[in-house]
Amino acid sequence: MSAFPGPGPLSPAPGTNEPAAGPALALSGPGQAAPNVARIYDTLLGGKDNLAADRQAARDLAAAVPGAARAARDNRAFLGRAVRFLAADAGITQFIDIGTGLPTRGHVHQIARAADPAARVVYADNDPVVVAHARALLADAPHVIAVEADVRFPRHLLTLPAVRELINFDEPVAVLLVAVLHLCAMRRPAVFPV
Repeated sequence: MSAFPGPGPLSPAPGTNEPAAGPALALSGPGQAAPNVARIYDTLLGGKDNLAADRQAARDLAAAVPGAARAARDNRAFLGRAVRFLAADAGITQFIDIGTGLPTRGHVHQIARAADPAARVVYADNDPVVVAHARALLADAPHVIAVEADVRFPRHLLTLPAVRELINFDEPVAVLLVAVLHLCAMRRPAVFPV
């Protein structure tokens, strides 16, 4: 989840497993210069998919929390180790990365495919700007998709037609939630449909 949730209900719309309609969850969008959590993280990792506002926010964060850049690199290193183990040692070939942020260098599909070129990956994020950017970055990557979904609504994610077409839930699936839960600002407990 790369954006802080905006105001609005946290439970699904009545009679559905879909998130209720509400304000956009993105911190910024096309033409806006506001910092974006996913792009700030990209900045902390030394990436190129960020704007001046993101770089300034990353500098401000590093000034307030001197270990922030190191923590971002440590999170990315952990992700690499976990996916490498799951793909190479455990033989898992299906991954759902929830709260993915931007799929930049050394991301799940690249690591998993080093172990098995047929690995399938779903990147899920609640920020429509991040999802659009991810789709552009992944346009030529077969068996890799980016979908708009929220960690607080797992049923919605798992019932999306694109996810159901790519992932075979009769086989093992690794679900990744790396450096995401601290971004869930909840005013009341989420209702997770069964």
